Amino acid sequence: MVDGISIREAASELGVSVQTVHNRVKSGALDGEKTNTGWRVSARSVETAKKTPPRKGRPWHGETYLLMNGPYEVMTFTYRRETDSFAPGEVVDAERAPLGTVTREGRGKASGLKTWWQHRSIPGSRAGMDEKLRSLGLEEPSQIPFRNLGLSLSDQYWIRPADHALRWEDVNYFQNDFGGAEGDWDEWLAEVGLSSPDNTSEGVLPKRWLCRGNERILLKGHIPWTDQQVYNEAVATALHGRLLAPGDYVPYEVQRMEALGVVSACPCFLSPHEEYVPMSLVLEAERRRKGETPYDTVVRACVNRGIPLKTAETQLAKMIVCDSVMANTDRHLRNFGLVRNIDDLRWRFAPIFDTGNSLWYDKDEGAVARGDYAFSSHPFSDMPNRQLMYAAELGWFDAGKLEGFADEACEILAEGDLCRWRLDYLREGIRQRIGAVRGLLV
Repeated sequence: MVDGISIREAASELGVSVQTVHNRVKSGALDGEKTNTGWRVSARSVETAKKTPPRKGRPWHGETYLLMNGPYEVMTFTYRRETDSFAPGEVVDAERAPLGTVTREGRGKASGLKTWWQHRSIPGSRAGMDEKLRSLGLEEPSQIPFRNLGLSLSDQYWIRPADHALRWEDVNYFQNDFGGAEGDWDEWLAEVGLSSPDNTSEGVLPKRWLCRGNERILLKGHIPWTDQQVYNEAVATALHGRLLAPGDYVPYEVQRMEALGVVSACPCFLSPHEEYVPMSLVLEAERRRKGETPYDTVVRACVNRGIPLKTAETQLAKMIVCDSVMANTDRHLRNFGLVRNIDDLRWRFAPIFDTGNSLWYDKDEGAVARGDYAFSSHPFSDMPNRQLMYAAELGWFDAGKLEGFADEACEILAEGDLCRWRLDYLREGIRQRIGAVRGLLV
């Protein structure tokens, strides 16, 4: 085709999605043919279409982007701010697309794309979000990541505007600085809406990313009435250090920031060539079989991604046992998962992270006085001791390493604002959880 242009160029000229151009070629509304390098559309037919009055009905008008995974092109999509809606176009690389955004037939899924994007955005329930949205002139939190190309420190995805030739090496936060000077911070949401990975930090608790030279540090706050969640992360680090290898967990430490108060701080656990994939997305491609437990489904999903069975069961056992000792109530399907290398597409287990909602942090004075140690576990059973029975591979477990842990944990917790009687309650609770673990596993 002498006057042929690419599908993407035709979409840009007409102000429609790539998929719409494909549909018009198929219907004969546009002249096009498939070549060795892809589809080509007649420039003359595109010019004619631009002069043709649109049919009745509401046309799609939005901004067109190319979803990227690091340096790799994934798919085109159009975003319509008025309705906060996504229209996927041409899928360039289905293997590197976010899980759940492409059908088995290789077509983009509008609902999957929107859900994935929303989960990468700050939730509207985070404190101060209503005021922040008003100051930015936006209606939805999912609109904020468009301010910084959708860049994150949890994965390598970003969006490249259709009319820009940006390079991954020049924009990613793993290798390029971001944010204001550390001493200039005045509140948690100060960098939201600017060029910062804070735009894509999910979760209700306040969070901020800090750039310290080559290090990328995540700071996390706590609920208003107690700072125990912050110290719980340090307690979990002490426990993990006793039982696990360094690469099995993310280490946390407590820091005091002049503007933000007491925070937990941890390093980014990804390299510039990796992405975190929460288990909720890993399971998107798996259908639970009849008679299969949630644990069985997770193990099968890991094995299907090339992780050896024994490795999967060992890593899950480490998480289950440590969460049981910590009385963790928040190990949902988004705060554990896998890590994928975006170059060779190999998978590994993500290290254990986010254990702040543990050690009965939300028990009121009445529950403490009654010695109430009840809690619900996740994700394989809401009954802690029953979930503990799923810990199948225990060659790594040394019960002797738990000696003295209850006292060490309370020494860490005593640095916070907890009173003595609550510390006594926590010491006894931790001893009970250690007893349960020993009784069921040894």
